[in-house]
Amino acid sequence: MPPDFFVFSGIMERLPAKIFLFLFIVSASVWQYAQGTKGFHVGELFTFGTIEFRSALEPEFERSSYASYAEHAVIAYIAYPFVLLTAAGFLRTTRRSVKEDGWLLMSAILLFMFVPVELFCFWRDWKIVGLHYWGDWPLEEFRKAVLLRVTAMAGLPFIAQLCYYTIPLVLLFKPFRSIAKSDR
Repeated sequence: MPPDFFVFSGIMERLPAKIFLFLFIVSASVWQYAQGTKGFHVGELFTFGTIEFRSALEPEFERSSYASYAEHAVIAYIAYPFVLLTAAGFLRTTRRSVKEDGWLLMSAILLFMFVPVELFCFWRDWKIVGLHYWGDWPLEEFRKAVLLRVTAMAGLPFIAQLCYYTIPLVLLFKPFRSIAKSDR
């Protein structure tokens, strides 16, 4: 019989925990895809290593980048509540204890610590979404909104992304494991 994906160190998870874990993986993948795509489209607009717009940008290219950014922002902020809810659901239904498994607590802290940062970035992104979907605004308004978003919180959203990318490593290597009573 092949090993069960949802068996962590010999502990078989309950069905609700399995469902929450699966939904968390799917929603987190969609969310991170949308976040990465947003970053890619904004990065196309700037001179490498600076926050200055490239000088030879075609207006159609710039508008399409803003449009793609707005679309992926909507996807990201539809997926983000599902990420939070499924993570909380998994933590609630798992047989693991955050007191005994430090890696689970560390992963939860890395995820939930940046909720205020994500909400602030959502507020900044909403301006770009509004400019794209509600009216035909000049490119200068989009540039102002993107600069506000990129310079928001002096790089803290980037640090949050690095923490999100750390979570799978923490789950893989499981540091801060409690020592079983039989091993003491």
